[in-house]
Amino acid sequence: MSSTTIDNVEHFSLDGPFGLPVAIALLIPLLLLFTWSLQRERRVLGTRHSVLFWLLRVSALATAVWMLLAPATVLVQTSTTRQAVAIVTDVSGSMQTVDPPGTADDLRWAAAQHGSSEGTALRAADSAVAAAGIAEQHLRQAADALTQHQRESLVVEATQAAADAIRRISENLTIVVAQLHEKTPAAGPSAKSTLLATRLRNSMDGPEFKDFFELTTALAKGRTPSQKGWRESLPDLQHRVAGLRRQLRELSRGVSQQNSAAVAAAAPATLTALQQQTRLSRVAGLLQSLQSTVLSPILETADVRPYAFDRSVRRLQKATDPASEVTMLAGPSASADQSQSSSQDGTNLSAVLEQLNRERTEQPLAAAFILTDAAHNRNTAANPRDAAADLNGTPVYVIPIGNTQHVRDVIIQSVFVPNVAMRNDDIVIEATLQAHDCEGESCFVQLLHNGEEIDQRVVELDSGFATRKLRFERKMAEVGTQHFQIAVAPLEGELTDKNNFDDFDVTVTRSDIKLLLADELPRWEYRYLAQLFRRDPNVECDELLFEPRLIATGRRQENGTFPTTVDDWDQYDVVILGDIPPTHFSAAAQESLVDYLKHRGGTVMLIAGEEAMPQAFVDHPLEAIVPVSPATGDDVRAEAGYAFHVTEQGRDQDALMIGETEEATRIAWDFINQVSPIYRISSWSRPRATARTLIAAVPRGMPAPVHGDSQKALLCWQPVGRGMAVYLSAPDTWRLRLLRGDRLHFRFWGQLLRWAVASDLSAGSETVRIRSDKSRYSSDETVQVAVRLTDGDGQPVTTADLQAVVRHDSNERSAPLVPDDEIPGQYTAELRGLPPGVYSLQAIGDEIDRLLQDSGQEISTSSFTVQAELPLEILDTRSDRALAQQIADITGGQVLPPTAVDEVLRLTNLEPLVSEQIENKPLWLQWKFLWIVFGCLQTEWIIRKWKGLS
Repeated sequence: MSSTTIDNVEHFSLDGPFGLPVAIALLIPLLLLFTWSLQRERRVLGTRHSVLFWLLRVSALATAVWMLLAPATVLVQTSTTRQAVAIVTDVSGSMQTVDPPGTADDLRWAAAQHGSSEGTALRAADSAVAAAGIAEQHLRQAADALTQHQRESLVVEATQAAADAIRRISENLTIVVAQLHEKTPAAGPSAKSTLLATRLRNSMDGPEFKDFFELTTALAKGRTPSQKGWRESLPDLQHRVAGLRRQLRELSRGVSQQNSAAVAAAAPATLTALQQQTRLSRVAGLLQSLQSTVLSPILETADVRPYAFDRSVRRLQKATDPASEVTMLAGPSASADQSQSSSQDGTNLSAVLEQLNRERTEQPLAAAFILTDAAHNRNTAANPRDAAADLNGTPVYVIPIGNTQHVRDVIIQSVFVPNVAMRNDDIVIEATLQAHDCEGESCFVQLLHNGEEIDQRVVELDSGFATRKLRFERKMAEVGTQHFQIAVAPLEGELTDKNNFDDFDVTVTRSDIKLLLADELPRWEYRYLAQLFRRDPNVECDELLFEPRLIATGRRQENGTFPTTVDDWDQYDVVILGDIPPTHFSAAAQESLVDYLKHRGGTVMLIAGEEAMPQAFVDHPLEAIVPVSPATGDDVRAEAGYAFHVTEQGRDQDALMIGETEEATRIAWDFINQVSPIYRISSWSRPRATARTLIAAVPRGMPAPVHGDSQKALLCWQPVGRGMAVYLSAPDTWRLRLLRGDRLHFRFWGQLLRWAVASDLSAGSETVRIRSDKSRYSSDETVQVAVRLTDGDGQPVTTADLQAVVRHDSNERSAPLVPDDEIPGQYTAELRGLPPGVYSLQAIGDEIDRLLQDSGQEISTSSFTVQAELPLEILDTRSDRALAQQIADITGGQVLPPTAVDEVLRLTNLEPLVSEQIENKPLWLQWKFLWIVFGCLQTEWIIRKWKGLS
């Protein structure tokens, strides 16, 4: 049904210089004159010609008088458009919160819902505050209209609305005074509110308000006000009302404190029942109260548009009874799926404001009321302040609900642990715990391994907002993926226990690493690495040095050169190559090294040099695995030096964890940048598209580049088949030895090697290997599965028909495994949309059954975890009053308590907007009327000439 009705009224009008009576008065004498003159000529003209001439003259005279009267038809089109009031209810997950008693303005919500006599004074005091805000807004509009020389009707409307609001202030203060005098003792703290209310009520009879009422009366009657300087008095009165409003707020606070004890004593059951309600239930109760008091009468003159919103906005079906639909959403009939969906969706206040802006183009919005906790948490949405700025002319009144402080809760904020360790390594597990509203209590924290408790802590909470760091140390004695969990025993009355735990995996590699370290000359980097690996009992290092004399140890001692077959390269887990020239690195050795990376899953680390690496290997087989390209035109020197910039990918990389904890790692890298910068890097420092940069080299004093393509990579890597190639663009990691002894240098290379060795670790048997690309996923991530098949002779199996199957409890999901074109014997699959949980991963197929049967081995399985993404909507349920106030101020509205909503609705002008369009169609403005006049006169003249008459 359209909100606009159009009435058409058509009537006849005479718009000439004189009216019909004057025309008749002129017409009669002229007719008599024509008759008398023709009567005198009748003997000469004859009766026939006299009558003819009389008719011609009468016709010309009548036509002339018709034209002088200027007749017209007037069509008056009256358009009447009903205004609308928007009632918008937040139904997001946080609105299902039950706030702790006494933290969410319980007294006002009780007074607004039930209308008890104990809350009369509070309702009146809050209504007076709201009325003062409306009066102040209209006085500002009137002053602005005068300053900007707008039409006078705007000034009249604004001053009249301000006068109505001021009268309501006086009426509400009268109620407050009467109620307080009736229930307040003559002495005591509560008497202060009575005195303040009495003083404010008496001030409403002051001369400034009386003069303003006389001013509005004169303006409404269209008279010039008798007061001198009345235009300048409006801003002064505005400031006077603003001061009055501040005092009214103080009065409202005093009345609230005074009435809280009375309400608790008079209706304890009612107050207790309300304190056990969710926020949405409170809103439903308020809407039911408004429905019976002010919303129903509004429907006679205006429309009520109800909406509900979480991350998006939807129109409620029952426009005449929004309370019933919100009650259904708030009550037990709301499905669990709906509640879970809301909590995941979040709150999007911007969507509400944008929808209101669209709606008012279809129908004028007199006001919008948003009942919400104002917890805007949709970061992808527009800024709600910007959306509010587009609503100029439509005041938005926000009724905030909920506690402004954190609700009682214990949270495992973060867990920091190395994801890779060697067998018998001692690792540090650091957890950060936060507790809200748990002062004076203690919580029990457990460290679990495969579901069994292995350590515990008791944490004392000595403040309302406590943050504690917990430290656990463990020796990793078993090779493989170890599953751990940190859990906090739930406290009574917590908001949720879903954030009381976190699980994580540590991949434990074997305790020995076979390493080849090679360089042309004994550079500082080579020397310190050789000394480092000789001292490390977990590393078996073969060395190969060509100048100034050949040095070859271990497996390289016999022939003093690089391996030339894949099997020989496969004796090493990691190969570190320094500034080796192609003359000492044959094409056969390079080709077999590339095959070793692709098919055996090896790791090569390239350390740039000034002479050969990697620039000398252009057009050589080794060039294909280098993760960088020349940084053409870039200066490779920096006078102030280069700083280490750990990239976003590097921050999540265990290889860069040079401290025992996350904070220690950050401090260590900052310390390195301050005291030991790098002054030169290789010109080959621009990462390729397939490379991942872990550390960028940034000139000191310059901000880090935003886009990775513009970075100089100091440390990067790229996958090469099953293996990887790691690249250092400067041979300067030895500088870490200059800081705090050898600890940072040792830890950096130890973590780098552990990460490299663990990158190809997967579960399964010798013939069937299976793994996921990560051990932990968020709920929106894709799980990448890789399966590798080899027969009893170690040859890849390339023609198998396989399926990847994941299981969690009774749920099962499968996906086809597709052969990898670049890696013979490897098959890959992707799994999307897995719900949270711990999954077992298995590959099935006839070929796998045959391989396992031939080898006598068991079915190969792996595991991974999909973590539940706890939405901010339920983790942080605080009411954002500051954002609510900003939205209200921008739009010209207010932040209202629930007790003042009806007052604002009464003071909002909801009369339909009426406009008239007048269409005037003249009936005389046609050439034919002139032709009639001149034609009649000309006909008489022609006949006279023809007959020879005078």
